[in-house]
Amino acid sequence: MRKKRKRNNRIQHLLKIICLELVVIVLLLLCFVYILPRNPVSEIILDFIEEKPLVVLDAGHGGYDVGSEFNGVYEKNITLEITKKVGEELERRDIPVTYTRDSDHVDWPSDELQDLEERVHISNTSGASLFISIHTNATETKDGQGFEIWAKTSDEQTEKLAENIEQEVVTLPYITDRGIKDEQTSPLHVLHYNELPAVLIEAGFLESKEDCEYLLVEEKQTELAKEIADGIENTLKDMGVLQDDVK
Repeated sequence: MRKKRKRNNRIQHLLKIICLELVVIVLLLLCFVYILPRNPVSEIILDFIEEKPLVVLDAGHGGYDVGSEFNGVYEKNITLEITKKVGEELERRDIPVTYTRDSDHVDWPSDELQDLEERVHISNTSGASLFISIHTNATETKDGQGFEIWAKTSDEQTEKLAENIEQEVVTLPYITDRGIKDEQTSPLHVLHYNELPAVLIEAGFLESKEDCEYLLVEEKQTELAKEIADGIENTLKDMGVLQDDVK
């Protein structure tokens, strides 16, 4: 009886040690993730503890890079507001998203190439299904107007994504449809090196009175975001990622 009790005590003691070691290992791994977030081990761990997004949303420019500018209006501010509204609309429909940036702060160096490479890295390691980059347009002649979408038209799924978004956005009253542009005629880094179906939306021209007045009004930004979200949702349904009952 005494031997059995001793054996049980040893087993309980061993189990306590094992549990303690497991707790220490988990804590060390979590510290590793937060101290060195960009490494293969961290990415594997995050796959288990984070919900995978379906959509990567990229607000063009940001931080050191203001993008195009007209009469004191910066592209980076408009793109951020519209992008966040698209994200809010998608999440309202239970479509998880992730952002390349969700504020004017950027986590990468003030270098254009490293900036673009980081955005592509976020997309390619996200586990998402789609990538959407939102910009505003500009011309040297200051007479541009309208909405256009850049995409790899040679890729059937990417072209369908562009068509679905275009079909929704052209219903808005401010817009002049400049159509879908083939990225291969003027390669864009965030599309060219992206492994996901990816499009870049030029939401309008800051130098256009009609475009700018629409893009600067919060209510109108929300309308635009809803139409973009509709196009994204329809594409996810086409891909079989979403069921038709998602609202």
